[in-house]
Amino acid sequence: MKAYSISAAARALGVDRGTLHRWVNEKVIPVPSTQVLAGVPLKFWTEDDIAKIREYKAARYWGRGGRRKKIKSRKKK
Repeated sequence: MKAYSISAAARALGVDRGTLHRWVNEKVIPVPSTQVLAGVPLKFWTEDDIAKIREYKAARYWGRGGRRKKIKSRKKK
C-alpha cells in the first residue's frame, strides 16, 4: 500500500500543506499515522485516508477557491 507524506498528499489532493494541517487540527480528516525512519518521526497517510480526504473535499469545497474580486477597469474619458 502506498504511503503519502504531507507534501505528496497535498499535491495529490490539489490543496496546500497548510490546508491539510488545518483540517487535521479541526479533526475533519483522519490523522496521519506516524512512522519512525532513521530516528525521525514522519507522518504518512494511506490510500484509504486519501480517498476519505477526497470525499471530504468534494462534499464541502467543490467549486470554491480561486475566486478573487475583479478590479473594474477604468473607462478612459
